[in-house]
Amino acid sequence: MVLLMIEVETKLKINNIKRMIERISGLKGEYKGEKTELDLYFDHPDIRIFRSGSALRVRDANGVCLLTYKGPKKDDETTSREEIEIGIESAREMRKILAELGFYVLCEVKKQRKTYLLGDLIVTLDEVEGLGEFIEVEGKASNDAEYKEKKNEIFMLLNELKLSSEVISKKSYLEMILDEKRLNYT
Repeated sequence: MVLLMIEVETKLKINNIKRMIERISGLKGEYKGEKTELDLYFDHPDIRIFRSGSALRVRDANGVCLLTYKGPKKDDETTSREEIEIGIESAREMRKILAELGFYVLCEVKKQRKTYLLGDLIVTLDEVEGLGEFIEVEGKASNDAEYKEKKNEIFMLLNELKLSSEVISKKSYLEMILDEKRLNYT
């Protein structure tokens, strides 16, 4: 099944996942489990997808595989964007198909992810290899009116979790890792 939606998302660097688990539990967050996610981001040799602010990703989350296209960001406050996602049988075979079409792996992001549900918002606590610990709060919207409502809900939840919206990362994990690689090459 193909899902087309607006992914309304914020991401903040944190330094104590255990403390955040306590805060989420205090708000009656429902624990949904933990998994390892390996994300491979693909692009053309001229990196036109990344330069447009978009992303093409193959995710393997404990054997559940997805192909995702993320469009350009919708605002300067969050990492919200339109998203198209389909289930695939094999990340390895999808990688071969993309390579045959001229795509290459731009970046790999590996993370250990704990997921919670707070109302209709998904809260994940991520330990991202090479980057550290993060909290991500995400909601889904099907139009711009819902997008604005969901964004407000997310900011209210951040306040309840005692997190400042002023420290929200404007960058995706892909952008952060590519920034780290550039710093290490200079």
